[in-house]
Amino acid sequence: MMKKAIASLISAALLVPFLIPRAAPAQQYQPWNNPDSTSTPASNERLQGFVDELNKLIDAAERQRAADPSFLRDLRGLAQGFDRPQWTQVFSDDFQDGDFTRNPGWTVTSGRYWIESGWGLRSAVKAEPAPSSGTQQQKSQSGKDVAAAIFGQILQQALDPEGRATGGSQATTGGNVLTPAAIQTAVRLSNAFAIAVDFSSWTQEGAASGRLEIGPYQGYPTGGVRAGGYVVAYTQGGGLELIRVTGRGSAIIDSRPGPFHLEDKKTHRLDWTRRADGLMTVSLDGRDIMTASDRTYLQNFDGLRLVNRGGDYIVKRVTASGTQ
Repeated sequence: MMKKAIASLISAALLVPFLIPRAAPAQQYQPWNNPDSTSTPASNERLQGFVDELNKLIDAAERQRAADPSFLRDLRGLAQGFDRPQWTQVFSDDFQDGDFTRNPGWTVTSGRYWIESGWGLRSAVKAEPAPSSGTQQQKSQSGKDVAAAIFGQILQQALDPEGRATGGSQATTGGNVLTPAAIQTAVRLSNAFAIAVDFSSWTQEGAASGRLEIGPYQGYPTGGVRAGGYVVAYTQGGGLELIRVTGRGSAIIDSRPGPFHLEDKKTHRLDWTRRADGLMTVSLDGRDIMTASDRTYLQNFDGLRLVNRGGDYIVKRVTASGTQ
C-alpha cells in the first residue's frame, strides 16, 4: 500500500512541469508590410510619380511627333488606368454659419443669393416681362441720355462683337427678360481637381426650364458671369453638359440629354474630377454620366463660380480638392 502511494506521488511530481503554463516566448518578429504592395502610401506615391513622369514623356512625344499617334494614345490609356491622384482638400463650405460673405467668402457678381436657414445657399431667377419700348420714362429721356445709350451700345459691340454675356447681361426668352445670378469665391485650385456639390433643384410655377452652371475659372473677373475655365451645366428636367469657356466663347466638350428629373425636393450629389492629363469624369448621385478629355487649361485655377440662368436652386455644400 505504501509503495503504491509513493509511486503515485512520484508520478504527480513528474507531471507538474507539464501542467504549469509556460510564459509565452518574446515576440521576435514584427508584421511585414510588402513595400511593393499598392496598399502602402509609399508605393502609391512612387506609382503616381511614375505615372506623372510617363504622362510628361507622352506630352513631349506628341508635341514633337516623335512616335505614332495610335501608339501614344494607347500608352496614355494605359497610364490613365494607374493614375490615382492624391487629393488634398483646399475648400469646403456648408453655409451652416448663415453668412456666405466670410469664412469662406463668396462674392455676388450678378443677381441675388441668400442663405435659406436649414438648407443652404439659395438663388431663384425667373424671367420677367420685357419693358415696353413706348413707356413714358423712355419718352421723357433727354437727347443726352439717348446719345449716351447709343454710344454705350456701339462701344459694347466694338469690345464684344460676338455678344457674349457680361455681369449685367439679360437674356430674352419669349418676350421676357432673364437676368442670370452669379456668385464666385477665390480658391487656388490645381488643374487636376475634384469638385463635389450637394444641391437641390426646385420648380417655379409658370417658369420655363432653368439652368444651373458650376465650374472653376482662371483670372479675376469683376462682373462677367463667365470667364475662362470649365463648366458643368444642369438643365431642369433635362440633361448635363460639360463646357469649355475661353476668351473666344464656349464649346460643349460632352453632353448627356437625360432627362434626370432632379426636381424632387431632395438633395443630389454632383462629383466632378479632372486628372492632370485632362481626363474629366462627371458623376451624379454616384453614377458616372460623362467622361471626356480636354487639355486647354494646364495652369491652376483661381476660383469657383455658380451661375443661375433660370430656376430655383439651393446649394447645401461645396468642396474642392487638388493635388500638391
